[in-house]
Amino acid sequence: MASPNTKGMAVAEAVPGKVTTSRSKPSKMSRKGPYHTSFVATVERNQIPISQVLLACLYMLHIFYPKLLPITTKFIHLQYKIGTGSDGAPLYDIGIDDAYYVAHWVITLTFLRAFLMQWVFGPFASMSNKIKTKGARTRFCEQSWLVTYYTFSFAYGIYLYVHSPYYMNIDHLYLHWPNHNMTAGFKKYYLISMGFWFQQVFVLHIEKRRKDHYQMLSHHIITCCLMVGSYNYYYFRIGHIILMIMDSVDILFSGAKILRYLGYSKLCDLMFFCFLMSWIILRHGLYNYLYYHAWTKASSLMPDAKCIPGVLQRRCWTNTVINTFLGLLGGLQIITIVWMYLIAKVAYRVVTGQGAEDVRSDESDEE
Repeated sequence: MASPNTKGMAVAEAVPGKVTTSRSKPSKMSRKGPYHTSFVATVERNQIPISQVLLACLYMLHIFYPKLLPITTKFIHLQYKIGTGSDGAPLYDIGIDDAYYVAHWVITLTFLRAFLMQWVFGPFASMSNKIKTKGARTRFCEQSWLVTYYTFSFAYGIYLYVHSPYYMNIDHLYLHWPNHNMTAGFKKYYLISMGFWFQQVFVLHIEKRRKDHYQMLSHHIITCCLMVGSYNYYYFRIGHIILMIMDSVDILFSGAKILRYLGYSKLCDLMFFCFLMSWIILRHGLYNYLYYHAWTKASSLMPDAKCIPGVLQRRCWTNTVINTFLGLLGGLQIITIVWMYLIAKVAYRVVTGQGAEDVRSDESDEE
């Protein structure tokens, strides 16, 4: 349930620094500031070797130490298989051991992100004469990674949706709840998505803070709470729909930023217009329709699952349970509305011919 930095579309160009004498010129270390010598900066710079070591240790233990298989298997393979569907495909339930699989993907995604940024997107950025600063190259690589992840996630999400019982019928998001089981493909999709958002929180804490740090942190925490809560409470069908809404919009946003970095201003403005329309239609229109549907119809579609005092139930709902989920969904929409205001400011620049320019000018963009 992704959310872009809506303070702008691309990194501002570096500006000439002040002329100083040789005696007053600050040292390279002092210009960089305390972050660059901190522990988290060391972790950020060594994401590839750290994640490589962790993954190598896991797989070596899994292969060469059979006694540890009951533990290592939880990290690598899906748990809680409960049978097969009518087509013979395995079906899965949920459980606490799914946290191991999520942790595995947090590490794997950390490696993939760092590897692609350093060895694929970075060299490509270096070949462009439009991306001149280290900070701009970093931002380009970050957006390229996001486009890559969101595109795969959205495409697979659409495939799952087309083959789901709630395709074009959102009442089935709640009918027969909580007796919803998952195919292997769906469970992997949801747990990997969960791992992605936990990994996003990790990235926020190891990279140098930007002006929108707390906005992004609030968004990511709410998203993680929604994903964990919806999974634990078998509301992963509605979670799936919301993930697709968010992924589709973020592809366009990150794509527009990439075009801006590469100097294609007109294409960037066109992509930004497509992003703006999709943001309004999907993140405010469709999202709020799903919210209204959950608010007005969810409880009536789950009449047999209401909590009964003294009766052991797989999962059950109370007004408090439903209101908690509605509150988290509403919180996500509030953040989206704040970002809509910032997007509108960028849209005004486009309409007045100034272009979709980034008003965020982090110091790291000018290094």
